[in-house]
Amino acid sequence: MRRSASPVLLVAALLLAGCASDGAVSATPGPSASQPAPTAGETPLQTPAAADLLVVGVDGIIFSDDGTSRSYPFAEPEQLLQLVETLTDQPRSGEDFEDPWGGGEVMGTVYRWDEISVSVSKDGAASVSVVAPRVGGIPLQTSDGIAVGATRAAATAAGAWEEWDADGDGHADHLGIDEQESPGTTSLSRPGEVGRVYISLALDGDVVTELHAPANDFSDL
Repeated sequence: MRRSASPVLLVAALLLAGCASDGAVSATPGPSASQPAPTAGETPLQTPAAADLLVVGVDGIIFSDDGTSRSYPFAEPEQLLQLVETLTDQPRSGEDFEDPWGGGEVMGTVYRWDEISVSVSKDGAASVSVVAPRVGGIPLQTSDGIAVGATRAAATAAGAWEEWDADGDGHADHLGIDEQESPGTTSLSRPGEVGRVYISLALDGDVVTELHAPANDFSDL
C-alpha cells in the first residue's frame, strides 16, 4: 500500500520552494564558471607545497623551506654552521687542520657531521665537503641537480668536465661543475687563462661520492 506524504513535510517543501523562487542563496553554492566542480571520480586540483631543498654553489648554500629561500654565504661561516647545527640537531665539534703540504702550520678549523664537514680557514672563509645526498633529512644538490649518488654520465650531461685523474687510469676521479671565473687570477691547469672557482665532484668508479665547494684551479691548496 502506498503511503501518503506527511502534511508537515508538504508544508516544509512548499516553504523551501517559495524561498528558492524569491532568489534566496543556497547554503551549498554550485560550481562557478571560473572553477568548475570536479566530475565523479576526479580529485580537485591542489597547488603542491614547495619541497625543502639545499642547493650548494660556489658562493654558499641556499636553503629553501616552505616556499621561502635564504642564502648562507661561505664568507659568513657562523650562519652556515648554525644552519647545519639546526638541520642535523647536532652541535658543532671542531678540530684544527694543518697545511696539507706539510710544515705543521694550522690553516683553520674543521667542523664535522656525518653528512657534511665545514672548514673555516684562518682568513674567515668557509668551504664544505658533502658525503651524503641529504643533510638533516633535507636533499642537497648542485644547481644542476647533481647530488652524492649521481652517476658520472648524469654529471657530464649537466656540464661537468674532467678535473683530475688521481690514479692515472685514464678516468677522472674528480670532475668540476658550476664554474665561475675569478678575475685577477691565473689558472694553474689552463696556462694563460683566467682562474675559475667551481664545485668539485669526487667519484668512486662512476658514482659521485663527495661534493666539495668551493674549489678552484688557481690555488696551490
